[in-house]
Amino acid sequence: MSKTVKQRWLWAAALLALAAFAVAMAWLHYQQLCSPGGGNDPYTSDLGQHLAFAQRGMVYSTTSLLIGPAYALGGRWGIAALLALFHLGAVAVFALGLRPAMPGWSCPARLLTSLVINFAQAVWIPRGGYWYQGTVIGTIYHNTTYIMLAPFALLAVLAFYRAWQGMSGKLDLRIWLVYIILLTLATSFKASLVFAFAPALLLLLIADLVRTRGKNLRQEVIMGCSVLPSIALCLIQANVLFADADSGMKLIFTVDFDRHAMLWGPFNEASVLGLLRSFVFVVAVGLLFGRQAWRNFRYRFSLLVFAVAMAEALFLVESGERLYHANLWWGPFICYWVFLLESVSVWLQGCTAWRSGARGGSLGVRLVLCGTALAWHIVSGICFLVLLMQGRSYNIPIETYHFLFF
Repeated sequence: MSKTVKQRWLWAAALLALAAFAVAMAWLHYQQLCSPGGGNDPYTSDLGQHLAFAQRGMVYSTTSLLIGPAYALGGRWGIAALLALFHLGAVAVFALGLRPAMPGWSCPARLLTSLVINFAQAVWIPRGGYWYQGTVIGTIYHNTTYIMLAPFALLAVLAFYRAWQGMSGKLDLRIWLVYIILLTLATSFKASLVFAFAPALLLLLIADLVRTRGKNLRQEVIMGCSVLPSIALCLIQANVLFADADSGMKLIFTVDFDRHAMLWGPFNEASVLGLLRSFVFVVAVGLLFGRQAWRNFRYRFSLLVFAVAMAEALFLVESGERLYHANLWWGPFICYWVFLLESVSVWLQGCTAWRSGARGGSLGVRLVLCGTALAWHIVSGICFLVLLMQGRSYNIPIETYHFLFF
């Protein structure tokens, strides 16, 4: 079979798989929009609530501006199809981000790889069940604003990587402007990324200032100004979301709360286990490929942003009626999506090195261990998605061991 024929078959397989995924996502979101949304009802999600907000004229996100017209054009199916397109966008951008780690791979091969990784969720434990609350994952199926944020957030970070390359010489203002537009657009959907990205960028700029002894100040000021439009958007969104007198942001130590009702953070066993189940693959990569990974700026920065997001989620809470909404945890979710990309890239680079003949340092064993961890996440995610498609609520204990033990 010629290379051209193989490429055509690969494209056919990729397009067929993406089409099937899009149909599945549209069907799932339609069912979610039909759900009464009582919390434990079949197909419960945030989609119906966000549609109700848009219909009432509560505009705090670009999502509100999109789902209203989509509903007017196609009803629930219109919104479902729109969200399916954003899912495809997230897969496509993730595939774009994999390109440096897979330079010899074709576009359909990267798309198929991205689609498979897109299914990854926190791992389950045989006979131990699965508890969604308390986990940190990159792919979300039940929140409208996060689904729309995901592709633009990753695009913004990829654009930032390109813009940062000019810090050692002269910034390319066109690339810098594209990065600002994408970051601002991502923030317009949900402020979760920039809420962690801006502090991480500040730390990075301070480190650069010390390293260059102030010789790069002009570049650093220009790069620092890139988050100002997003911060302005955050203030506008806060005026809508925190309209009540007792609402705002506080340190968790200064707020009284019911630890049994707080189902995320290090307050109960299920939540701690959820966090531990979330990071099996990325921890494996960090431990087994730490030296190689740390040489890569993208890996170091994505880890920094994720660490900032986790710190904010653990130590900050919303006050008032929003206390138990856990909205600050959307930051670790989207930043984990960015960090997962770089962790997968490190693993794939190791695979390429092994195929090229590298065998030192027990490379093959390390690759198998990390690959097994990633496969565990993917199998868990497929089980999780199947149960969601069957109408199981995302926020109740899901005992996935029934897939292996009858």
